[in-house]
Amino acid sequence: MDMISYVFMGLAVIFNSIGQILQKVGSGRIKKEHLKIGVKSIFVFFNPFIFSALVMLLFATIFYLFALSMLPLSIAYPMLSSGYIIVVLLSKIFLNEKVNLKRWVGVFVIIIGIFIIFNSGK
Repeated sequence: MDMISYVFMGLAVIFNSIGQILQKVGSGRIKKEHLKIGVKSIFVFFNPFIFSALVMLLFATIFYLFALSMLPLSIAYPMLSSGYIIVVLLSKIFLNEKVNLKRWVGVFVIIIGIFIIFNSGK
């Protein structure tokens, strides 16, 4: 397990987290008539936030595949949960979402879990 595998994993998590924020912003700007199944639903993808989110998620997938080629799945998949931490922080900063104490405790538990899994092989 090279350092590059963890760099790919980190990039996958960061791109995925940014993609989640962009999806949230974009979903608030979708016109109701574009949500109906049919020809008009294609206009959802013309929303610049939704399109950018899809690009971010594509890159996240590519970086994750690179990381998977070098890391055991039992390490790589749990590392994806670090995205929850980033999304909570980004949601608070950029979307002004309220994050209560219970949610912060949940974030702390995720951090502890990641630390335990990351150090389980030592």
